[in-house]
Amino acid sequence: MTICEKFKLMMASFANIRAAIVEKGGTVTGGYADYAKNIRNLYSNDTYTSQYQYPTEKSPIMQYLINLYNRITFCYAVKQEIRQAIIDGGVDVPDDTPFSEYGDKIRQIQRFEITTSNLYLGEYKTECRGQLTAQGGSPPYSWKQTWGSNIPGITMTSDGTISGTPMQTGGYNWGVQVTDSNGKTLSKDILISVRPKTLNFKQTGERSFLYDGQPHTITAECINDSDVEFEIYFNDNGSDVLSMTKCGSNRGYVRITSADKSCYRIGECDLYMSISVNAVNVTSDKVQSVKYDGQPHSFNVELSKQCDVNVKYKTYSANDDTFNVNEDEYTTVSPTEIGKYRVYISSSSYGYIIRDTYAGYNKYFGILNITEGQ
Repeated sequence: MTICEKFKLMMASFANIRAAIVEKGGTVTGGYADYAKNIRNLYSNDTYTSQYQYPTEKSPIMQYLINLYNRITFCYAVKQEIRQAIIDGGVDVPDDTPFSEYGDKIRQIQRFEITTSNLYLGEYKTECRGQLTAQGGSPPYSWKQTWGSNIPGITMTSDGTISGTPMQTGGYNWGVQVTDSNGKTLSKDILISVRPKTLNFKQTGERSFLYDGQPHTITAECINDSDVEFEIYFNDNGSDVLSMTKCGSNRGYVRITSADKSCYRIGECDLYMSISVNAVNVTSDKVQSVKYDGQPHSFNVELSKQCDVNVKYKTYSANDDTFNVNEDEYTTVSPTEIGKYRVYISSSSYGYIIRDTYAGYNKYFGILNITEGQ
């Protein structure tokens, strides 16, 4: 192989080395003399100064062969630097390894790097544990924090373990440094986050009430933090209230009232309360009779519970055995004439219904007979 052919092969090998460095995520700076430094940067941030400088002088044509020889000599010297850099990166390079295979050797280097970027540590007031990680270099690794605010309740050990019970939430920017067993070091800025604690609640006590005009509320307990302070509220037409009086189904919501309320979030919270209408029975006789005396007579209404009622009358007809009511046919005026009258009774108090045969209807029907007197 001629000198020129050897030189061309050497240049091709350098090109392969350059490509391998880029493939490993490295950056190629400078000339061939800096390739060993570029390789070392794949697994270490130690400062390294190349021992050789590539000849750059422009020589006369008559000295071309001499200078070509000098360049080949330089390349062989740089080759040894590159070989040692690869070996220091943990890849064996026997003496007889062709320079053209150095690029493949570089591709076998495991880049020394910190692989942790964002570390979710855990939740507020909850014991947690996280681990900083690195790859490449020569394990075991030794870690330390170089800057950043400490997290209350959290400590870091030299093996990269971050643990404890965090007493504050938020994101914490840290600078960390790792050192491998050969003393090579790397530094990186990372983000450690502590999230608000998720609180789960379960309902206790009664959730169903009958309307009585009084405010009602419900009770609950926090399943996973008995010390947290909270209150239950309801939405009443867009306003938050702590109790409900009106009839209906109402969803309950939890609001944390502890001083550290910003460090919590609400998780499972299935809280409901219903206030049902209060059914009232008419306990007096359904069919009542009085003697005609020319005076108005009213149906005697006796109730199982106190509420205000409307009592209306109409002359009885054959179609009056249904629950359908035409309000226009009834009057609040008590009858005076002899006859049979249908009596329609309903509650006029909010939250109460007069119950007859079917629950849910605010209707009760009775019969008032005014018969001839003796």
